[in-house]
Amino acid sequence: MPKVCLTPSTRPDPYPNGGHEAYWMSRIAAAMGPKLESWGVDHGPAGDEGCGLVLTLRSHAAPQEIEAKIKGAEVYYYAYSEAGKRAAEIFTQAIKSVYPEPGLVESAPTPAPEELRTSKAPALLVKLGYHDNPQDEAWLVNNVEAIAAALARAAADFLGESPHA
Repeated sequence: MPKVCLTPSTRPDPYPNGGHEAYWMSRIAAAMGPKLESWGVDHGPAGDEGCGLVLTLRSHAAPQEIEAKIKGAEVYYYAYSEAGKRAAEIFTQAIKSVYPEPGLVESAPTPAPEELRTSKAPALLVKLGYHDNPQDEAWLVNNVEAIAAALARAAADFLGESPHA
């Protein structure tokens, strides 16, 4: 059975209208579980053996000088991983299907983040909007199930499972 290793953020960055980054990313990861299972995909925390994909969930915070002025979602992958790039393309399309402004969703290669660079499995860092932007924060906290479904579907697609939505 293919497996996704989920790493929701543990950062306590506050959300202006309640909760914090760790809370909301954990809610999305938890909501993904049953959807992944229904499509025959196992899941667990990062570091587990047998991961076919490592998925880190976070949100953005803009620099103070432009706080609340930018929005969008980004999918980062290790710049030298073809499988990571393929996964990022699948996840980018999935997020575009639920994000209110699809043109603001993109994927980007990066050589830096350790969690992407050192993973044996393809790894993604998914930043689901800017929690300091009122529109992004509202989208994120009011669409946990839709976001989780899109991410789970993307994981199943990447791992070669056909979601029976």
